[in-house]
Amino acid sequence: MRAAALAAVVVLGAATGGSARIDDTYESLRAEAFEAAQWAIASDAADALAKVSARFAQGDDAIGRLAEEREALITRRDRLEHEIERLYALDDEASRQRRETARAEYDQTLDRLRAVDTEIETRFPAYSELTSPQALTVVQTQRLLREEEGLLLVLVNPEAAYVWALTRDRVEWARSESLGQDEMAAAVARLRASLTTAAARGQPYIDPSLLQDQTDTAFDRAEAHRIYSELIAPVEDVFRGRSTLITVTSGDLSALPLALLPTEAPRGQDDSAADLAATPWLIDRYALAALPSVSSLTALRCHLVSDPALRSPGCPTGPAGPAPPRAAAGERIELVAFGAPVLAGHAVGAARGAPPAGELMGDGPLADVERLRALPALPGSRAELEALQSRYPRSLVRMGEAATETAVRQTDREALSRARFVVFSTHGLLAGSDQAEPGLVLTPPAVATAEDDGYLSASEAAELRLSADFVVLSACNTAASDGQPGGEGLSGLARAFFYAGARSLVVSHWEVSDAATTELMTRTFAALDDADIGERARALREGMRAVRDNPRWAHPAYWAPFTLVGEPG
Repeated sequence: MRAAALAAVVVLGAATGGSARIDDTYESLRAEAFEAAQWAIASDAADALAKVSARFAQGDDAIGRLAEEREALITRRDRLEHEIERLYALDDEASRQRRETARAEYDQTLDRLRAVDTEIETRFPAYSELTSPQALTVVQTQRLLREEEGLLLVLVNPEAAYVWALTRDRVEWARSESLGQDEMAAAVARLRASLTTAAARGQPYIDPSLLQDQTDTAFDRAEAHRIYSELIAPVEDVFRGRSTLITVTSGDLSALPLALLPTEAPRGQDDSAADLAATPWLIDRYALAALPSVSSLTALRCHLVSDPALRSPGCPTGPAGPAPPRAAAGERIELVAFGAPVLAGHAVGAARGAPPAGELMGDGPLADVERLRALPALPGSRAELEALQSRYPRSLVRMGEAATETAVRQTDREALSRARFVVFSTHGLLAGSDQAEPGLVLTPPAVATAEDDGYLSASEAAELRLSADFVVLSACNTAASDGQPGGEGLSGLARAFFYAGARSLVVSHWEVSDAATTELMTRTFAALDDADIGERARALREGMRAVRDNPRWAHPAYWAPFTLVGEPG
């Protein structure tokens, strides 16, 4: 277990009566545990963010030079730690002298690293949030919430799941001993087995739309309701009167959209379309939005706001520091989209699943274009993009041979920066347990280069300059092909797009049905056009309802794969 997670366990144990000091109040321990939980969750995303930081270190601007020095200091710190540890095993005079010298250099390195981190946090807070997210206190979090919002934080540890519920004026927490790490993993695996037909049939890339009005495995509403009863119901009174719920989850729970949790004990049969349609789900109660971390509120509402007048009243006082360079000036473009890349794999069922990124990388830092090209083709992506293009005639849509990394990063970079809506309809790859970056598949070139290897990685996405209110990553799986959750990859990819200027992302949690997804996306965009752009989370909920209205698509596998990540409104 990582140090941050261990610290969280200690604090949480004290707060639940394990070893509380006499002068500790329930409220102070609860507040301390809230911060400790954030550190534990943030540590899980560290690997996914490391390469984003390393890429910025290649720049020659101020932030690039600081990032480069920080990377060098971290490397030196790690080297000195190993050297000191080795020298402690030696007891001769020469080794003791070398140890003292190494220890002095180590202390100097730590001092300089702290100074660099302070300078980055002060001068470039948005970059600091991207690469080194900090924990917020209960009070800081409450000040950033809007009146209609609640925030739910769930930390899954080996021995229990811990839950915090916050609004602007209330806070509560609960503990579920029956949903510790192993139990949660088993529960999520059971539910995902009925949501991903590839897992249910043991075959890759099977489109749920082929199953018509049934799936191979009935959705276990009782198990889903148990998660709701254990994690949300005990604290839900805090959210009374709130219409929007912001969620931050960890571990295996990050692979399950909370929209599909029933809020009442199920009635009827799990394999009945009518009984599924009559089930009250959490998405019926709240418009939902997820965040990679609680501190993302600070990034989105304080540091990454182009107009200082639009900063949240709850932002820290004092200068916000310069935000990343913003989009080019000019007339807004309603939609810029890329997708349906040229791929040679057989389009079995036209589903949009893909293996983890590490399986498609070459020996060096570039993607293996032949492995990318062998991924299944996506005819449904073209249908989805053509439907959106019909809705927005003045849009810029790149499909097939035109959907390249060169187009995204160079040719259409300026147009992309002026887009109101941005859509990537393609395979999305998450990092899994290896060091490959999460990213998006585009049409592979003949030969991979640093400028275009057919794979838009998280660090490359962070270098884009967006002003988009709504970015859709249509078919970005948040679980690897082996079914393991990829929360770390999602966190890195989401932060990268936030840093680039996106206010919110829409991502999916499993291979998606082409037909149902086309319906969901067109109805979501219709809801955005009919309302203020601030209704992002509500618009996605309308799209889900439109899919559920079709009796063939009552199963959550069709309507629940997509989650809004970022600003709900």
